[in-house]
Amino acid sequence: MMNTDGKSTSRDLTQDVLLYKDGKLTVKQQVTSLDSESSILLFQYQLSEQLSWSMQTVLSGHSLFVGLPNGELLKGTKEGLTAVLEFAEEILKINHVFVWFMKNRPDKLLLTRTFCYLGFELVKQDHLIASIAGDLRLMVYTIQQAHSPEE
Repeated sequence: MMNTDGKSTSRDLTQDVLLYKDGKLTVKQQVTSLDSESSILLFQYQLSEQLSWSMQTVLSGHSLFVGLPNGELLKGTKEGLTAVLEFAEEILKINHVFVWFMKNRPDKLLLTRTFCYLGFELVKQDHLIASIAGDLRLMVYTIQQAHSPEE
């Protein structure tokens, strides 16, 4: 679509494609006309008939990057994040899921405990990604891919 000054709009460049739907979890990929080694995945988890939880992530290489929005997390977010981790492990077959949130959030300790409970660890300060994190708290979930006995 073109706007009035002849320039193309972003709607020309992106399209959401359904990748996966099972039970409460729906995953769409935002496909662009631009070549990129990373892609945007949109996760939606149905908490109830009237309420759903969604997040936008970036898939790059063998890692999924998740930024938590500011504000209180909805009840059921843990269940939704668990579904995202299962999808990342079983379908995407990636090695790491990185999650980040602002260090100055009032609920940062609760978030840190919640993610530790899910199996995340704080990213060590000497990690390359930590050096560019600035005011972000980074946590990583490492997925141990099972290898078949033939490998």
